[in-house]
Amino acid sequence: MISGFITRFEDGIAVIEQCDRTYVKITRTRLPAFAHTGDFVEEDSVSKLFHIDFAITEKRRQEILRMADVLFE
Repeated sequence: MISGFITRFEDGIAVIEQCDRTYVKITRTRLPAFAHTGDFVEEDSVSKLFHIDFAITEKRRQEILRMADVLFE
């Protein structure tokens, strides 16, 4: 099962960075239409489609904001 953060989109392909820092390329059509760079996605083991985990996505965004605040103080 694939899970990780969307790092970028390339011509109909989404690049996902997994927790072990490996990258996986999947077709954009396997993601929800509203998926964006930075979203955490997980593959459904049955349908092989992906869904966004909004809790993990938001936690990461908050951590990035916190780190930026510390850096630019």
